[in-house]
Amino acid sequence: MTIETIIQVSLGGLLLGGLYALVAFGLSLIYGIVRILNFAHGTLLAVTGVVASILFSTYKIHPFFITLMLAPAVFIAGYAFYLKLLHPLGKRNHFEGTVGTVLVTVGAMLIISDITAVLAGSTQRNIAMRFDAFEVGDIVISTTQLNILLGIAALTIAMHLFLTRTWFGRGIRAVTQDQVGAMVCGVNSTALRALTFAFGSATVAVAAVLYTMSFPVSPYMGFPLTVKAFTIIVVGGIGNLRGALLAGIFLGIAESLTALFWKAEWAPALSVVLMLLILVVWPEGRSRRPA
Repeated sequence: MTIETIIQVSLGGLLLGGLYALVAFGLSLIYGIVRILNFAHGTLLAVTGVVASILFSTYKIHPFFITLMLAPAVFIAGYAFYLKLLHPLGKRNHFEGTVGTVLVTVGAMLIISDITAVLAGSTQRNIAMRFDAFEVGDIVISTTQLNILLGIAALTIAMHLFLTRTWFGRGIRAVTQDQVGAMVCGVNSTALRALTFAFGSATVAVAAVLYTMSFPVSPYMGFPLTVKAFTIIVVGGIGNLRGALLAGIFLGIAESLTALFWKAEWAPALSVVLMLLILVVWPEGRSRRPA
């Protein structure tokens, strides 16, 4: 096996890991602020990716404009989903509320997957755009990969600036560090939680378009993505964008190299094994450091 092959596979893992990190960004914010384990998070990416692929194949809309269409729509849907289905559970005790949020999000995962499969079919779809490729020795790099990596970098920087330079971002950071103190300072916790859930969901719409440009999606592929996002949060720290990005890249490259040197069937299970090892070896976890 040549070094060029390893580098080629690692580049694919880098791209995959960056996409994993984008999925984890929104889930990290949602759990850090709203304290909800959203098991429908990865399914939202899968379903949004299916919608994006249909818009591209049927109406020939450019992925950039598809993103501009889907992100606000998912934001509104996430806002309504939280206020109508999740927020009322806050009136129950801690145990009932936790179990209730799990049931609601798992139920949503099953329902939207089934509805999408009935309406659009359960076959895999993608956004097949033709771009040029260039070679560096025996390593082939497509402009599609470069565009997606640039999109990942741009979204990461935009989220960092949003969380550090805007009032809403500062409110999120304040609640992450000290929820009671933030409320004393006048932060409306209900509105902030709803907006955070909606914002975290909207980031998935952006990730879905980028993901569908490189990998096929189907209505029932969401739960493994959710598990990977949980793993990245455990490794990188809640609310830590830099940590999530590094953890996502590490996971993506590790999966790619596992498939190369061992068996491809073991690559998807790597995230679960990694999470269990970290929980055993490092049970106290990382301290939360926003952005």
